[in-house]
Amino acid sequence: MNRIYTILLALQFLSHAQKGTLKASEAGAGNIIAVYGDAAAAQVPPAGWKFQWNERNKLGDSSGYTPLSYDEKAKAYGVRDASGALRTDAPSQTLSRDVFAMPDKNGGARCYIASFKLSADSAGDVWINHGNLRTPFTDGTEVQVYVNEQLKAQKHFAKDRFAHVFQFKLGPLKKDDVIHLAIVPKANSKKAGGRLLYVIEDCPTGQTPEAPSNIISPALGASTPQFGVNGKIGSAYADKHQTQCEAVVATRPELVFIGDSITARWPQEVLEARFGKHRPINLGIGGDWIQNVLWRVQNGMLDKAKPKVIVLLIGTNNLTGKFTPDEIASNIGGLIQEIRTKTAQSKVLLLGILPRGASIKDEINGAIRQTNAKLAELTDNKRVFFLDVGDKLIEPDGSISPAVMPDKLHVAGPGYTRWMEAMSPTLDKLLNERP
Repeated sequence: MNRIYTILLALQFLSHAQKGTLKASEAGAGNIIAVYGDAAAAQVPPAGWKFQWNERNKLGDSSGYTPLSYDEKAKAYGVRDASGALRTDAPSQTLSRDVFAMPDKNGGARCYIASFKLSADSAGDVWINHGNLRTPFTDGTEVQVYVNEQLKAQKHFAKDRFAHVFQFKLGPLKKDDVIHLAIVPKANSKKAGGRLLYVIEDCPTGQTPEAPSNIISPALGASTPQFGVNGKIGSAYADKHQTQCEAVVATRPELVFIGDSITARWPQEVLEARFGKHRPINLGIGGDWIQNVLWRVQNGMLDKAKPKVIVLLIGTNNLTGKFTPDEIASNIGGLIQEIRTKTAQSKVLLLGILPRGASIKDEINGAIRQTNAKLAELTDNKRVFFLDVGDKLIEPDGSISPAVMPDKLHVAGPGYTRWMEAMSPTLDKLLNERP
């Protein structure tokens, strides 16, 4: 991908992102009744919830539904065999909200069913909202929603590396009505399911709730904060963002670090000891994708900031989320364009994505090398510069030491020391050059 093509991709991305910037919803303000993502992460189903499968009957006859049991070792709900272990040929649900269903040998469907019983009449219409399903299975997955024994909604979702989002209107409901959301496999498939999230929402009659949020995997080119499992911006995330915005105004830093948890974990004392006179500030937030950083930039992170140098490291979470090297480079190109719009006089030092895993030979590091080669093309060596310090974090035999990356992703003290030694000469030059 040459530089002209990269710039065109970045401009297309930026146009898309600006159109998609979050705005106050004009839809109805719904009241969240229940959050599946919270319930599914609990070792004991919260009040109103049951996790079940249709052991004896077809869908639509809840008298044949059987509760799944929790297994501490597997950290999952499922069906136990004679030895007490969870069966692999029966539906299951992990605490990480991965759900699985499969056809049976007689051509029927062994479905995963999340059931919620209402404790009061709804004030308006009940909706399934902020539905997210990322399904990796070739034949996709069907979602069916029943109220008591009546089918209210169904939709098939094809295999995709990103999450599908959905909402279904169920209408006004009464106390003790039960909402069953079922994960249904095709008869000829081997398995169905994937990562699942949704909320049950009571919305004023005649109104539509806000559009469903993509919680699991921000869309390509989007500008979005991190959402919680309820489809709303996470309160801790919003607070962290606001605190950082205020700190930028108070500090007036000459040196800014932007990124995800790898940046957020920089020991502040190390930054102060080496670059204290430049008032360094750390604007990393754990879990951020490129799209999240774009939202933070567009929503005040660099307002009133005029740093000399911005160090940008982002993209490893996008790799985990199945973005390609081309897509990551395009997204980062758009992010840099937005940073330059906010603070045109600042220099941007774009860092290559750091290696991860146990060894440089791990498959993920091949994708990292491809991505970094494309990131290097985003530079003009006047305002945007590129530096890859990854080789400093690798041992001579190609391994990645647990002392450097204890969890094979996040950098520890010795790794930050090596990183600082590799980065300091470039930063010194950029900080001390005349504008």
